Amino acid sequence: MQDTTYLPPDEAAARAIGRLGEILPDLIGVREQMARLQAHEARLLAATGGIVEDWVADAGLQRRSEAEMPHRIAASEIAAAWRVSDRTVQRQIGDATTLVNDYPATFASLEAGRISAAHVRVIIGNGTIISRAELRSEYEAAILPYAESEAASRLGPIARLRAQWYSDTTVDERHQQARLRRAVSVTDLDDGMAELIAVLPAPLAHGAFDRLSQIARLAQNARTTGDDNTLLSHEDLHPDAVPDTRDLNELRADILSDLLLTGAPSSVDAPDGGLHAIRGTVQVTVPVLTLIGGNVTDPFDATTLAGHGPIDSATAVALAAGAPGWDRILTHPITGSVLGVDRYRPSEEMRRYLRVRDEHCRFPACRIPARLCDIDHNIAHAHGGPTHVCNLAHFCERHHTGKHHSTWKVRQLPGGVLEWTSPTGRVYIDRPVSQIAFATEPEDAPF
Repeated sequence: MQDTTYLPPDEAAARAIGRLGEILPDLIGVREQMARLQAHEARLLAATGGIVEDWVADAGLQRRSEAEMPHRIAASEIAAAWRVSDRTVQRQIGDATTLVNDYPATFASLEAGRISAAHVRVIIGNGTIISRAELRSEYEAAILPYAESEAASRLGPIARLRAQWYSDTTVDERHQQARLRRAVSVTDLDDGMAELIAVLPAPLAHGAFDRLSQIARLAQNARTTGDDNTLLSHEDLHPDAVPDTRDLNELRADILSDLLLTGAPSSVDAPDGGLHAIRGTVQVTVPVLTLIGGNVTDPFDATTLAGHGPIDSATAVALAAGAPGWDRILTHPITGSVLGVDRYRPSEEMRRYLRVRDEHCRFPACRIPARLCDIDHNIAHAHGGPTHVCNLAHFCERHHTGKHHSTWKVRQLPGGVLEWTSPTGRVYIDRPVSQIAFATEPEDAPF
């Protein structure tokens, strides 16, 4: 049984869930209608692009500056009617033309309301590295079923990996060009604020963010003491200090400023030794041939950064050189499901196995990294649930609490697949990302 301490009395809960169940189909229907309208708009914009291309061809406009003018005229006409920027409209015409002409199955799925415009942006955006039409069609066929069953936020890393399979260029080649665009910029915001943006190689960016997060959590934990984690007031720790009410994002921002300006996180209270011991961590999956000096060009063997996608082999080798330990990952040759994980010096094997299998919180659409989540017994240990990977999964604090203190139910199926049942009785399936990321052939990907 679940602890429903946080719920209102049963009758009130039943009434509220019943009303929610009545509204939910309409909410789903609205989203489907929005997708259909977005598809209709895309069709009209693509038709506009076709009209302009015919205009350019019939007029015999050869020079780029001449051929561009009809596009601007059409975009400005629509922009004036919509009261938006004509540059935005011109870009939307181009995107719509690409969707309708180059991704017909994706367009059909949007038109049927099975995916959203956000899914379309992820599919097309990652597909830009594929130049040949036949390979683009294979990419679309490989990624679209996954898009129809997952949130757009989860689709991105898998779309990047799938696009790599069909690209004419390697990730190393593209990375060398992309590195030339690394930069730092400042954008002024309202109310005395500004946005500092750094464009970095993905492992460095993820590692930096992870280190900021670790220091921020250490600062938060410094407010507790004792084995029972009893909270101390800020006045108990520092009688003359102002209470520290900063949340995790505020702490990250303050720590980043401290590190850049002073070289130390001076605005947080935490044990000094702990601060200097913290290093950013990332998880990469590296083909063994990359590490022994082989020139790996097969896109199916690309080195991948968890939560991001393919990275260049030189970065992977550099990360491997300084790695304190190794995970050897055994995957099924057809389905890609993780079968086992071990290390040279085994310790916490099941935790490592689950981190590799899950990568993030396993509630539908949640992307909180596994390292920041709790490992939950899907069937409570107190009720006979075994401590085994077939009964364990990562849930973030929000969804872990929700699972135990609400009428949401979860059942683990073979292969680490989770079957969630909502309070209104709807069933949602969440598959481990490892089944998709480690699949060896596109046609065998278990969507």
